[in-house]
Amino acid sequence: MRDSFHVMRTGRPPKKADLSEHKIGMSFKVDPRLKNLLLEISEGYDVTITELLLMMTLKEAGLESLDDFGSEE
Repeated sequence: MRDSFHVMRTGRPPKKADLSEHKIGMSFKVDPRLKNLLLEISEGYDVTITELLLMMTLKEAGLESLDDFGSEE
């Protein structure tokens, strides 16, 4: 399992998103097996990969929606 989460920490550190923007783009490289797995799961729920990632993130954070997250930062 460790190999799945191994990332090289090179380059610049991540930058927080500008909260004044309505939407932002996000791009990152993943193992092709992970992408295919996410695609299979999202198809099973009849949602997009983006919607699946949002649902998984909200569940992990114990939130019902992004509105519950607030803007304390």
